[in-house]
Amino acid sequence: MPLLSWRSSLMISHPAGLADNQLEEILLAGARGLRAGTASTCAEHMPRYSCTPDYRRAALASLMSCARELNKRHAASSLGLASVNLNKPEDAGAYLVRHFDGYEFEAFAVIFLDAQHRAITVEEMFRGTLTQTSVYPREVVKRALAHNAGAVILSHNHPSGSVEPSRADEVLTACLKQALSLVGVRVLDHVVVGGSQFLSMAARGLI
Repeated sequence: MPLLSWRSSLMISHPAGLADNQLEEILLAGARGLRAGTASTCAEHMPRYSCTPDYRRAALASLMSCARELNKRHAASSLGLASVNLNKPEDAGAYLVRHFDGYEFEAFAVIFLDAQHRAITVEEMFRGTLTQTSVYPREVVKRALAHNAGAVILSHNHPSGSVEPSRADEVLTACLKQALSLVGVRVLDHVVVGGSQFLSMAARGLI
C-alpha cells in the first residue's frame, strides 16, 4: 500500500489498519513544516495547509489517533511479548497504561499468556462508552482457546481517571475467572487503568 499524502492522511479514522511505516509517515508529514531550534507555530504554515477551523480540528484529532496507535504498538514491542514474564503486576500495568493512553471511552483488553506466563499477544476485545463497556465471557474463552493460552491478564480503563474497581468489575472478574477455569485458563490479574495510574485487583486480593 503506498504511503498517503499529507492531505489524505489528515482524516485517518481507523489507524489500526495501517502499517507502522504509514503511521510514521503521516505523523512526520505533520512535523515537516517545523524548523528545529525555532519557535515555529501552526500559524506560520497555515498558507501552506489552508483549511477551515473544523477541518483543522478534525485533522489534529486524526493525527493524535495515529500517534496513540503507534505508541501502543511500540509499547507492545517493548513488552517483549514471548520473552517477558508477567508475574509482577507492575510489568503488565506499565504496558496497559500506555495501551489506554488518551482513551475517552471504556475498553476491555486481554493479555493472553502461555503456561510459563509469557505474553502471547494482547487483544482489545470490547469498546464501550464514557462510563461502561459490555464484556462477553464466551468471546474471551474463544480467544483464549484460539491462542492456546494457559493464563490471562484482564484489563479495562476508567476515563474518569479513577482506578478503584467497582462492584460490577468484581462480579465480571469472578464470572470470567469461572468461565476460563472450565477450559484450564487461569486469570492472573485484572488491571484497572485510570490516566497514568493503574490498580492490580490481584494485589488488592480481589482475584
